[in-house]
Amino acid sequence: MLTMLKNWKGSITVDGVEYTSIDQFTTNFKPGQKDIHIVLHPVKMSANTTVVKPESVEDKKEYRITVKQYMTKKSSPEFDFMAKWNNDNPMPFRTMTGTVEKETKGMVYMKLHGDMWAEKISVCMCCGRALTNPVSQYFGIGPECGHHNYVNPFDSKEELKAAVDAYKKELRKVTWEGWIIRSSIISKEVVGKNVDSE
Repeated sequence: MLTMLKNWKGSITVDGVEYTSIDQFTTNFKPGQKDIHIVLHPVKMSANTTVVKPESVEDKKEYRITVKQYMTKKSSPEFDFMAKWNNDNPMPFRTMTGTVEKETKGMVYMKLHGDMWAEKISVCMCCGRALTNPVSQYFGIGPECGHHNYVNPFDSKEELKAAVDAYKKELRKVTWEGWIIRSSIISKEVVGKNVDSE
């Protein structure tokens, strides 16, 4: 947990004691402590907070990002980032595609959508586990996250491909926008050509 919080810029309250920074807390932390209650207090946006538009509209690029699992979870008493910055609306998938709209030193605000970027995908877009079954690889989601079984429900590979193509179109309609903690981004790559602004 402490590794996940190492880049936190705001203050932090642990078991009712407020610390001005994560560094101040870790100095006093005793390894071996079990259940602790952590509340994060983000730095308030003010006139002095720099929020920059990353690029001009003409140069806006589309990125495929993969984030750590906690960006797909609602806030908890231990980690309240999603409630404070995104109205407790977590990302629907760990891997999504979209544009950077603005950014701060520790966060980036993105407009994202679901996306299948290959005919088969070897990692679940929701949980990040390896996909070994061809049916799951076609849909990019494993049986637990997708609530399906491993059996091809269609009579032919052509019917399966047609269903996957329809699914890909619907997947692009799944959208999300909000603040993402920079340190939660595991991978980020530019995809396709420049995109038009909305």
